[in-house]
Amino acid sequence: MDDIAKIKHSKRMLQKENYVKRQTKIAKAYNIPVKEPHRLQDHSAVTCGNPDCIMCMNPRKAHNEKTIQERKFEQTQLWID
Repeated sequence: MDDIAKIKHSKRMLQKENYVKRQTKIAKAYNIPVKEPHRLQDHSAVTCGNPDCIMCMNPRKAHNEKTIQERKFEQTQLWID
């Protein structure tokens, strides 16, 4: 491997490690037990992961609200009409 590839690889690894450390720190602040810290690399520490949970689900699905883009589109349609 050349030097540039090594540097890029080490930066990626450092970013992943820092993210895991940050998520474990958040979990400890909320008294969430962390058995496998590297599972937090792909998931947030404060979400339960249940798609039916009101706090973890898509807010559009939970509250039947339109997205900002949809609201902007409706406003522009009113201008055209």
